[in-house]
Amino acid sequence: MIKKTIDTVLNVRPIFVGIQHLYFYEGPCRFGEGDELMPEYDAMMNQEMNAAYVNEVVQHETEGVHIMDPIYVERDDWFRSPEAMYEKMAEDIDKVDFYLFHFGIGRGDIYLEFAERYKKPVGAAPGLCCDGIGNTAAVKNRGLEAYAFMSWDEFDTWMRVLRVRKCLKNTRVLLAVRWDSNRSYSSYDNFINQSDVTNKWGIQFRHVNVHELLDQTHPVDPTTNPSTPGRKALNINDEDMKEIEKITDELIANAEACTMEPDMVKKTIQAYYTVQKLLDAYDCNAFTAPCPDLCSTRRFSEEKFTLCMTHSLNDENGISSACEYDINSVIGKVIMTNLSGKAPYMGNTNAIVFDKEGHMIPFHKFNDNTIEDIADKTNLYMTFHSTPNRNLKGLKAEKERYRLAPFAYSGFGATIRYDFAQDIGQVITMIRISPDATKIFIAKGTISGGAGYEMKNCDQGVFFNVADKVDFYHKQQYFGNHTVLAYGDYVEELKMLAEALGIEAVIA
Repeated sequence: MIKKTIDTVLNVRPIFVGIQHLYFYEGPCRFGEGDELMPEYDAMMNQEMNAAYVNEVVQHETEGVHIMDPIYVERDDWFRSPEAMYEKMAEDIDKVDFYLFHFGIGRGDIYLEFAERYKKPVGAAPGLCCDGIGNTAAVKNRGLEAYAFMSWDEFDTWMRVLRVRKCLKNTRVLLAVRWDSNRSYSSYDNFINQSDVTNKWGIQFRHVNVHELLDQTHPVDPTTNPSTPGRKALNINDEDMKEIEKITDELIANAEACTMEPDMVKKTIQAYYTVQKLLDAYDCNAFTAPCPDLCSTRRFSEEKFTLCMTHSLNDENGISSACEYDINSVIGKVIMTNLSGKAPYMGNTNAIVFDKEGHMIPFHKFNDNTIEDIADKTNLYMTFHSTPNRNLKGLKAEKERYRLAPFAYSGFGATIRYDFAQDIGQVITMIRISPDATKIFIAKGTISGGAGYEMKNCDQGVFFNVADKVDFYHKQQYFGNHTVLAYGDYVEELKMLAEALGIEAVIA
């Protein structure tokens, strides 16, 4: 079953800790006049404050963040901590991701002991004055996770960020492997150690042989595959072919143009559909496969498809998917998809450099002619790959206009072409996690042009201006070639996520 990370919900348990003074008195821990010092007044105020707290916190349930039933506990002025109180607060603890406490003077030790006992993330609700800061410091300095929220807006942002962390924990990546399960021949900037990534963030990796994958794209007897003779595999069947033809027809019909034969599009969709069957069988929700490793088998050339379209459609459907066996980009896409609610884009990210005469130093098919319409060529960068998608502006948004064109000049390997030039002025945020999984590169840019909308191959991309091209370039060297970008400004949220993940944020 494919359990998408975009369906992940962060469960937040509100807890109100009241205090009940048993006698009439005034002093450093209790203030008031007349009836305000009576035990009955405490009982009334505890209920009023709890009601106000619950009324506020339930308003902060959003898509992906669930506010669970609140829990009320109290102690008296003997300052005892009965076991029954902790047992009540810990009800259904396995279902809770975050505890939001409301408390005051004489109750911070409960907040601290709860964190020490259960090792769950805790936070002090906004408006707690000195108690929230002081007791959160006590928790943090014991190596435990705690937050003191200055405002409800800050609380909302942190819950979005912590939900992204939970999404990572729920990520299961299907890795199509030919030779090396750690990297491909174009991704040596990959994670050095997958086990480290699993131990840090809970991400799991499953592996499938590329030849087994390719064999299963054929609508033949599933026991006759050359890679697994006699075993019943998950080959495309007649019912699958009906759905494949439907997807193919819709893609072609809705495109502004299709510069390849329909049968070549269908072969590409057969590969996409096979990957869906394998994701389902392996209980995975993310995917990557190598490029040169697979290309050199000659099977892409023989089968007449590539996996470019697979990555594009996966991203549109909330299944993070990356080219070139780039596991770092898969994880970057999980982050940006769930932070932005939009389908991200990834690709080779290169500085645009000029010679002494002011001409762009060309690479791939990009040159002076490509950037002639870009007004501001200072601090210019580009990201390019043939895997854009139609939901860059929102997973639930209406799909943007597109073309279909082949990856191969001989006409196979359907790719989506997106006109990034229509989005000039759009702010974008880019990330990449370092190979040693200790840092995250975060940068912001503004789209200034596009290329490749009417071309073939991997000549598809977006130009953008950054704050400082030299700074960007030298910091990027510690992270790698590909970056993942999403529409919008998420720099502050990503800095918060870096803190939550225990890694360093490097800002360019």
